[in-house]
Amino acid sequence: METEETPLVKEQATRHGNSNMLPLVLISSLYCCSGAYTTATVFTGSFIALEPGFSENWVHMGQTMLWIGVAAATATLLPLLDIYGRRDLLFAFGFVGLLAVVTSLLAVSPFVYLACQFGIGLFLFPTGLAAWVLVAESIPQRSHNRMMAIWNVCYSLFGITVASGSYGFKEISLSWQLQSAVWYLPIVLSLLIGPSVVSESPELLADRSGQAERSDQSLMVWPMPGYVLATVVCWSAVSMGFYALSYSSSSLSPDLYLNMGLLACMDAVVYAFSKPVIDALSPKWAQFAGLSGCAALMLVSSFLPGKSYAMMFMCLLARMFLDVAFSTIFLLIIEVFPVPVRATAMGIANLVARSFTAVAPVLAMAPAWIACWVVVMATAAAALATWTLPEQVSIT
Repeated sequence: METEETPLVKEQATRHGNSNMLPLVLISSLYCCSGAYTTATVFTGSFIALEPGFSENWVHMGQTMLWIGVAAATATLLPLLDIYGRRDLLFAFGFVGLLAVVTSLLAVSPFVYLACQFGIGLFLFPTGLAAWVLVAESIPQRSHNRMMAIWNVCYSLFGITVASGSYGFKEISLSWQLQSAVWYLPIVLSLLIGPSVVSESPELLADRSGQAERSDQSLMVWPMPGYVLATVVCWSAVSMGFYALSYSSSSLSPDLYLNMGLLACMDAVVYAFSKPVIDALSPKWAQFAGLSGCAALMLVSSFLPGKSYAMMFMCLLARMFLDVAFSTIFLLIIEVFPVPVRATAMGIANLVARSFTAVAPVLAMAPAWIACWVVVMATAAAALATWTLPEQVSIT
């Protein structure tokens, strides 16, 4: 006989495969170590620019090509996860992405390097997004905020490792190819071992077998189009702002390694303490507060001298607020959109978001006050968009 406890019993029965330690660690690595291809170039870029035929502009174009590839992937590949499943495509994309990585490390032509950066964005970046969907559908909903906090803290710790390690590698003159290989190692191990221990999303399997309760699950039926539009604005602002502060580090403070290390340390602390804030306010209102605070602080930063410690301090504070929103955008994707269209909604949001992120490397070549104003306008618009999203759903 059905009771009020029945849904919880069913949830526990279908959420056990990927919640075991080994598969959970392997899937998590694809997200937590994604800095190997998104931000490590901040440190290796000066070495790449010294290669015959390369220059600083080629490096910045390579970063832009990475995000163009990501935009293409979110438009064409992420929706396939809703059709063919999460697990198999995650590893298929990962292996092709690793091929692009190897080719980029061996590239002697800047044009080949640009093509490989596009390939890395096209195939490797989606593995991190697919990993979150797969894990979120494999653990109880009440654990989502805790898991995202852990992932983001680990992402920041990886960033600290990259910053400190890169400084050490610079001292011993280690080639940029070997430096990159070191940072890619956890991803390589995850993709090699993962297929033997990671299983398909239990939520997706339950939905397909008719075990899950079904409702109107089309993105074309209102209010879903409005939610997609709001999500697009929020992802665009958070992604562009987050990476703009990373890529612009050399113009925001006098010491690149110091600023990147401080950003990663600040991220780790804020991610750890953001969980109770999100639990108290709900993901929607925590995101609204984070985006609004970031916009206000970056507005103040725009009037400060470039490469000053005052600007660095204000940008670090702004990054704190942005970190809260970086967690909530992932939580709201899972809470707002149903299983059969979840990856598609994430793909639509990321198509626009990553296109805007392609502007982030360009901001590194612009005056600091321009970078500040771009972030101000983006985060203010995202705060207004967050207002239109639904409240947090009940957690069973």
